[in-house]
Amino acid sequence: MEKGTKRGREEIFVGIDRISTLPDDILIHILSFLSFKKAVQRWSDVWASVHFLKVSQKQFRSDSNENQREYMDKFVHFVHGVAYNLKVSSLDTFECFFPNSDRQNHSVECLGRAAALMRRVFVFYGNIPKCLDLPELAVSCASLQNLKLHSSACGKIIRPELINLPSLKVLELRCVELDDDFTHKLFLSCPALQGLVLRSCTLGTSKIASNILKMLNLDHCWQTKNMQISCPCLVSLSIKIVSPREGISLEIMEFLATADINIHNCSYDTSILRGLSNATTVKFFGSLQSMAQLKKDITYCKLFNNLKILEFGGWDMTINFDLVACFLKNSPNLQKLYLQLGSHGHIQGHTRQEANRDVLSKREYVEFVKITGGKKAQDNKMVKILRRHIKNIGHLLIL
Repeated sequence: MEKGTKRGREEIFVGIDRISTLPDDILIHILSFLSFKKAVQRWSDVWASVHFLKVSQKQFRSDSNENQREYMDKFVHFVHGVAYNLKVSSLDTFECFFPNSDRQNHSVECLGRAAALMRRVFVFYGNIPKCLDLPELAVSCASLQNLKLHSSACGKIIRPELINLPSLKVLELRCVELDDDFTHKLFLSCPALQGLVLRSCTLGTSKIASNILKMLNLDHCWQTKNMQISCPCLVSLSIKIVSPREGISLEIMEFLATADINIHNCSYDTSILRGLSNATTVKFFGSLQSMAQLKKDITYCKLFNNLKILEFGGWDMTINFDLVACFLKNSPNLQKLYLQLGSHGHIQGHTRQEANRDVLSKREYVEFVKITGGKKAQDNKMVKILRRHIKNIGHLLIL
């Protein structure tokens, strides 16, 4: 009886294609999770109505010995076909993965065709040439809300005269060179832009200014100009500059909640602390050299009345405790302090000095303090310094 039942089940599963009998709206949703090439091969009459489309050149390599140019040509031809046949009114998200190619015009051509499919979310990963004449379609779409353009190597963009992205809320660029002209056009032509992410970009712009931007992330970027960040409505700020060649200044951000600042080997004066005065969580990582450059900025520090969580790391705070002391003194509502001790390091032209023993005012209480990364002698020294600045520590953890 059990065998018959099992055999009957096998016959049912083999003999009937239940997926194809599903209503089109359910089938379209399922197709969005499959390889697009497989979806087209099996459900050619339905694929043109998918809401999510993700294509990659890797899907078109049928033979390991196949010439790269041959399967790249097939991929480009496919994208062209999709652009002409897809019911774009139904498309919500389009992702196009186009890794390195020995023919850079491939990526430019694909970008132009892919841009025609943009509706709400558009993601393009490709090999952008050193000078890319950006297709006008890629920066002109009334309904586009999320745009990601990732290049494999940093290149300069030749911008079209017209940029029109009135609905764009989030923009992410990788390995792109930005100048003042592009930055000005960007904010002028994207009146709804709330999130800007720049990864491994070359920042040749002197100012990032917006009255509506809420999130700014500068991740592993190179800076070639003195740069001012004037975004009063920012809620989240993350800055990680690789060997900054110029200084950075921040204007006060009234609504700032979280700030993650990572600046190493900075040899230029910076003015960033006043801009963080309203934050509730601050992470600050740097080097002894960076701390020396912040010396002037520390003297102008205002109160951090909203600050509750504070984290420092990257340098030996038993040598230079000035920045930590400044925050302890000016953060009356601080609850948690995390210290990740770095090595002694070296500051050219500066003599190593132990953290200043003269403490004019001691804060009453900090709920939780955690110290990591140091050696035993370094940890003991750090605890003694903390005791000089804090009367009572609720819980002290050393790892």
